[in-house]
Parts: sequence; C-alpha cells; structure tokens
Amino acid sequence: MEPRGRLFRKYAILLGALVGGALLTGGLVEIFFSYREHKTALLSLQREKALVASARIEQFIRDIERQIGSVLRPEWSAGAATPEERRAEYLRLLRLAPAITELAALDARGEEQLRVSRIDLDRLASRRDRSREPAFREVKPGKAYYSPVYFRKESEPYMTVSLAGRSRDAGVTVAEMNLKLIWDVIAQIHIGKTGYAYVVDSRGVLIVHPDISSVLKNTDLSALPQVRAARAGSPGPGEGLDAAIARDPSGRSVLAASAAVAPVGWWVFVEQPLEEAFQPVYESMFRAGLLVLLGAALSILASLFLARRMVTPIRALQAGAARIGAGALGHRLEIRTGDELQALAEEFNRMATRLEESHAGLEQKVRERTRDLRQALAQLDAANRHKSQFLANVGHELRTPLHAIIGFSEVLLDPALELSEENRSRYLAHITTSGKQLLGLINELLDLSKIEAGRMDLEIRPANIGDVLDAVHDTLRPLADRKAIDLRVEIDGGIPSCPMDAARIKQVVLNLAGNAVKFTPPQGQVWLRADRVDGGVRVEVGDTGPGIALEHHRRIFVEFEQAGTSSADRLEGTGLGLALAKRLVEMHGGRIWVESETGNGSRFYFTLPLKDETTLLREVAVQPRTQRTA
Repeated sequence: MEPRGRLFRKYAILLGALVGGALLTGGLVEIFFSYREHKTALLSLQREKALVASARIEQFIRDIERQIGSVLRPEWSAGAATPEERRAEYLRLLRLAPAITELAALDARGEEQLRVSRIDLDRLASRRDRSREPAFREVKPGKAYYSPVYFRKESEPYMTVSLAGRSRDAGVTVAEMNLKLIWDVIAQIHIGKTGYAYVVDSRGVLIVHPDISSVLKNTDLSALPQVRAARAGSPGPGEGLDAAIARDPSGRSVLAASAAVAPVGWWVFVEQPLEEAFQPVYESMFRAGLLVLLGAALSILASLFLARRMVTPIRALQAGAARIGAGALGHRLEIRTGDELQALAEEFNRMATRLEESHAGLEQKVRERTRDLRQALAQLDAANRHKSQFLANVGHELRTPLHAIIGFSEVLLDPALELSEENRSRYLAHITTSGKQLLGLINELLDLSKIEAGRMDLEIRPANIGDVLDAVHDTLRPLADRKAIDLRVEIDGGIPSCPMDAARIKQVVLNLAGNAVKFTPPQGQVWLRADRVDGGVRVEVGDTGPGIALEHHRRIFVEFEQAGTSSADRLEGTGLGLALAKRLVEMHGGRIWVESETGNGSRFYFTLPLKDETTLLREVAVQPRTQRTA
C-alpha cells in the first residue's frame, strides 16, 4: 500500500526549496558583492593613506637633503672660506632644520674640519680621520648617501645623511638626522578605532611605530608576508603594492596596504584588524540571514498551502479511480478546480462510461478472441510442420556432401586398394568440392537463421552499384574463362549512389552470377547489367544457359527447392542461395524475380530503392523479425 502524504510532502518540499533557495541565493550574492565592495573601499582608503604618508616622509627627507645641499657652495673649496664662516652657516642650518642634530664638514681627504652639534660641543679643525666611514666613502657627487637607521642611547632613531659637492675639493657634509619627527606623520594616520601605520627600513626592521617600545626593541618584521611581498616588489617613486589580507607580529589577521619611500628604500604600512574592518559586512550578513530565515519560513507556509490545494483533488482522483477499478462503473468524479485536474476527472468519467458500454459486449469480444486464438494455433501447427520439413531438408542436404567426403576418404585410407596418383587427386578434389559445398550450405543456413531471428543487421551506406558489379566480375572471371564464357558488365552512367549494404548486395549478385556461370554451357554468355528505373535501380543477371521452366519460377526462391530434378542437378547447389538472396533484397526494400523459359536462358532481376539512408534504416528496423516466402 502506497503511504499517504507522499505527494503532499514532495510538492511542499519542492516549492519550499525553490522559494527558499531563491532567497538564499539572493542573500548570498548580495553578501558576496557587499563584501567585495567594502573590501575594495577599505583597501583603496588604506592605500591612499599609505601613499600620502610615504609622500610626506619622502618630502621631509628631500627637504633635509636640499637644506644640506645649500651649505655645499662652490666657493667653499679648499681655502676659500674660513671655519668661522662655515660654522655660522651650519648654525643657521640647524635653526632651519630641527631634525638635524649634528653637521660635520670633511675635506677631500676625509679629515674633519668642522663639527656643529645640538647635543655636543662644537669642534674646529679637529682633523679627525673619517675617510673610512661609509658616509665619506660611498657618497657620490650630486647624490646623497643615506645610512641604515640606528639608535642613540637606545631611545631615538637616527640616520646619517652625507652630500658631496660637484667637486671633491669642496669636501663632504655629513649630517646626523633625528627621525623622531617622522613619528608625527605616522601618528596622524588613523583607520577605524584600532588601525595604525608604521614604517620599516630596507632590511625590514621597524623604525617608526605608534608603540615606541616596539621600535626600541629593534624589531625585525621582514618575516611578515606583507613586508616580504613589499621588499620583493620594486615599485617606482610614490607607488605602492596592492593591499591584501596578512597578519601582524602577534599573528592577528589584518588588512594591509603599503607604499614605498623611494629615496631611502623604506616602506610605509597601514593596517587594520579584520574584525574591525569587516564589522559592517558581518552586521549586513546577520541582517541578510534574518531576512533569509524569515523568507524561508514564509515560503514554507506558502508551499504547504499550495501543496494542499494541489494534492486534495489528486487524492479525490485516486479514490475515484480505485472505486471504478473495483467495479463501480457508475461512479463519477466531482472535481471543480477549473484546471487540468478537472479535465482529468472529466476524462475519468468518460472512461467509466466507455467501460460500461464495453462491458455489455464483453462476451462477444471473448468469442472473437477465442476464434482468433484457434486460428493462431492452426498457424502455429502449420509453422511446426514447416519446421519439420525444413529440418528434414537440412538433414538431407547435409548428408549428401558428408557421404561423399566420408566415402572418398575411406577409399583413400583403405590400404588394400592401390590407387593411381590420378585417382587419388580426383578423389581429393571430390572431397574438397563436397567440403566447400558443405561450408557454403552452413554459411547460408546461418545467414537465413539470422534473418529469421531478426538478428541480421544491415550497414546501410551510400554505394555505387557499378563498383559492386565490377567486384563480382573480377571474382568470377577465372571460372568463366575456364568455361570460355563471355562475362560482361553493362552499367548505365546516370545511376547515382544508392543506400545499401554493399557487402550483402555483392553476396546477392555473386549468388545469381555464380549460378549463371555454373549452369551456362561452354562458349556461352553471362551479363551483369544495371540501369535506373522509376524510384530505384534495377540489376539484371542474364545467361544463355538451359533456362528454367515456368512452373519452377516460384519454387526456386524457397529453401531447398531447385529447378532441376535429377540427382546430378541437385549436387550443383544447396537450394538456399536464391532464398537468401530474396531475403536480403527484401530487407533493402526491393524485390527479386526471374524471367526464363526452358532452352532460352534465364534473366534474374532485382531492384533497390533510391531512398535516403535514414529512411531506409528506419524501414529496415521496423520489418517483421520473421519473413517467409511461400
């Protein structure tokens, strides 16, 4: 018994899934695009702030470099200015550039001639050798040298900047620059509540950070993915790398953007924790989830309502059909839905009416069916008799070549008989001929069995009938030459390609032409001719042989029936070739017949329809599985 409520549950679940799935899909798509847009906006803001901070730091360093360059005057070559004049100029520079804490003038040999400092005593003509310092060795004329960041008294970051004049005679000016003022630039960067910015040098070491303790610890951040990616890139001045999700030193996930400080190889990073960055997105997801749940609940209620409206009339149809099936043919269904269900109920009512009408004549139909069954039994009995006759013929045809093979073999094997080589060869030739006859009989029986069982499949392809006739001519040419028979092929040049199973049609023509060559006396003629007729192609196989009596024209196409009556005639063939040829031609949608009189030769004809390949395949497929020819 079918469980009740299955259809109701199916429709309810289907409708609920469709509506709820649409709502869920819409919510997920909205959340996805909201996440992308919010992330893009945050990344754009952070990158903009990183670029602004980078530009300000770069401008700050360029200003220091320009101010240092202002004290490298050409007229201050060796001996062109007194130390007091230089000292006055350096003091002026210290007042203009608060970030510079110390200035030193080195001559062309690297000896210190003057040093002015905010945190130490000034020194004149100390001549201290500083030629081995990188600030002197690595500086190039017209290009500033920037040292790695270092800390004084482990509290404040410093950097050495040196600048050489266009002529080495002007010496080198070395400045110690306090980077503490850069903190002011970084401190002004705020991203949300907890976002911050920091600066690392070219080695990845932290030099500016809102938390000064992190800087004083000489923190190495080169292992962070965002720092590693920034150092691996090579952006131009004022450029930055694409922001991405990374992690900070504590392992917390952050949204990071960076920008390069071109003159010194530093990097400015602006980061914000992901929890804070995507808080609006999380809130939006929560609201979307509530809406999806609300929509799903409404969709379930709607689906239950719609499913009930659909299932109720279906259940009424089921109950009515059960009553009609139980024999209550007078029962009628009353469904008023105004749709296909009502039309189905009306069709049930009409069916019940027809059942009532047909029930009255049921006895007559039973008698008619009984008569049909008797006729079918009679046909089966006739088929059984035909089968017995067929088996008897098969046994006779199989025994004839077998007896010949066994008889000649026993003669050859009998040691008491002395045989000449001529007789031995003749007996072996009889055995070979009988074996070939037996093999041909078996092959033809197998082909007929396939056709009877409906297992013969034709491979229909467009083919040229002329090629088939030429192939048969080449096969039979040696046999015809041995009998001095004139074997000709005549083909109408206007015949198009015909859809056929070329191998099976060749088998038909070879059977007909082989019989013609076999029964035509020496010096006779055999011809193969093809021409076009209405709606198809006609093939003729003619000969100048003894001919076939009119009363045998139908019998020769029946299994094991031959025109000859003597035993010599019957040994010339198995009696299956023409029957098989007829079946194969009819499977192609054509027909086969013979025109002959005794003493006037024979002309066998068969036709093939010029149909398209698809149509012919369809007609072959719907042919009866058993085709018999009376």
